[in-house]
Amino acid sequence: MKGKESVWEEIVRENQLQPTKLNEVAVWPYADLVLNVGGSHLASMNKSREHGFLGFRNSKNSFISWINRLKFYRIVP
Repeated sequence: MKGKESVWEEIVRENQLQPTKLNEVAVWPYADLVLNVGGSHLASMNKSREHGFLGFRNSKNSFISWINRLKFYRIVP
């Protein structure tokens, strides 16, 4: 997101969001890593369960929940 600070400032202004800087909204290198997985990415919870981590949370529902919180606090449009 380097070089996109002015775009974010315009989004904040146009949508009357809380004044934030682009680097405060996300850890962009981590977001790139997580969101740029290819179609062949395979994730299994088997090893976690074998080691006693039995709880889980639906990823899609969690993502939607956090986006809705950010909208509520006027961080994102």
